[in-house]
Amino acid sequence: MGSSRSSFLTLFDPALILILALGLYFRWQFIHLPMAEAHRWREVTNADVARQFYERSMNIFWPQVNWGGAENPYVGMEFPLMHWMVAAMYSLWGEQTIFGRYVSIFFSLWTVCATFALGRRLFGAPVGRAAAFLMAISPSAVFFGRFFISDTPMVTFSVLAMLGWVTYFETGATRTAVWASVATAMACLVKIPALMIMAPIAWVAWEAKRWRALNDRGFMIGCTAAVLAAGLWYWHADRIYHDTGLSEAIWHPSGTYGPPISLAAGKFITIYHWSTRAQLTDWGFWQGMVTRIWALHLTPGGFILGLFALLTTWRRPRRHILDAWLGVVLLFIVVTIEGNKNHEFHQLPFTPPAALMFGLVAAPAFDAVWLRANGGLWLGALGSAATLLAVSLLSFDYSGVVPNFFRPQMLDLGTISTGQAIERVVDPNALIVTVEYEQFGNNSPILLYWAHRRGWSFDLAAITPHVIELLRKEQGARYFVSTVWPAVARDHPDVVAYLQTKKQVVLDGASRETMMFDLETPATN
Repeated sequence: MGSSRSSFLTLFDPALILILALGLYFRWQFIHLPMAEAHRWREVTNADVARQFYERSMNIFWPQVNWGGAENPYVGMEFPLMHWMVAAMYSLWGEQTIFGRYVSIFFSLWTVCATFALGRRLFGAPVGRAAAFLMAISPSAVFFGRFFISDTPMVTFSVLAMLGWVTYFETGATRTAVWASVATAMACLVKIPALMIMAPIAWVAWEAKRWRALNDRGFMIGCTAAVLAAGLWYWHADRIYHDTGLSEAIWHPSGTYGPPISLAAGKFITIYHWSTRAQLTDWGFWQGMVTRIWALHLTPGGFILGLFALLTTWRRPRRHILDAWLGVVLLFIVVTIEGNKNHEFHQLPFTPPAALMFGLVAAPAFDAVWLRANGGLWLGALGSAATLLAVSLLSFDYSGVVPNFFRPQMLDLGTISTGQAIERVVDPNALIVTVEYEQFGNNSPILLYWAHRRGWSFDLAAITPHVIELLRKEQGARYFVSTVWPAVARDHPDVVAYLQTKKQVVLDGASRETMMFDLETPATN
């Protein structure tokens, strides 16, 4: 354990440098793609919040969105650290969407470093290297590690929190308790599911001091302060929701508006993440989840060796810290099946403890002493490096992450071109009512983002003539635009009849199913 007890700051390790280079290589692929890949809704949402900071106010405590109109567009959401950092970069170098990806890569590679440091402290440097390697090449960690999404810094701070508390209980240093509590607080602030990290942290304390941990002032004050900081933020976010009716699904479902808009609109099809009995007994979901972990999150090699470690290393000292960590993440999946079914990034907290479990049996491939004894001074290391490189490339290709997530050949560019067409003809201060989706389209930021305009968004169930007229008369809506006009015409003859009294606006370069109307100009017969 000699090397594992060195300071967590002394991260220099030749193998780690190579692992980071490999991780950067994978994350740099398709870096310049527009935000039109899988899960683009979430990425565009975050880019929009960053834009609002940049253009309207850099007050980090009051995030805004483009789909809440102009009078009170503040939204209840997780603490917008990543969004604010990107906005700060906009302030220095101008708005460039790639900055969101740079920030995500920064956090993702720090996760690789923190995983190495945690594995080294718990089990030794070879285990840390093996765990860092899996974090570097995991297809899901790669894709979401260059994707503008808050789950990436949440995982970073979660691993740093674990590292901090493990270090604290070994050293007793007050300054370590401070940064451990800060990391814990930041993990929970940037994404509320990070509260699950308190379970393995509690196990770390139990292993170190048993019940005496309750008398450890540094630990108790640090954890209390972290939870209190997160609680204050989410109380504030909830107050914003009750004031504006706008939410990013923290305590309340997303996809709604507050009164009077909700009273004039049709039915809001809201999005919940909690499990139902039918979902819990759906064998197809669990089979799909195992397949997802096998191919996308851990790779086949990582899955097999991680499972082997799970079943065979029960007597390994400190292994049960990983059990507590994995157990609480699996419990999170069980109680939030709806969210996990549709969002692969919800399983990202599973990857670090699984990677550390993998490291317990993969360590010889990263152990210079073992490689030297079995393969020679140079051939052992070169053979290991060549094998690991081949495995990483083959696993990445096998995962299908490029065609299914990056989608360089199937990017959804229609909304981008339509948004740009709107931007060319609409005054920057004009407000727009949009319908982009047949279902689950309320609060969509996408068309408004690419049009660089503000307004409101609805789906087919929620759009009505009454809500359009309300927004025109009382909120100043100037235009209506839909990228699914045939569906609107099919399901809403009342909306069509209302809009036929308004002037149609020609949009050169928009998608074929787009229709736009000027709500303040009567139609000419």
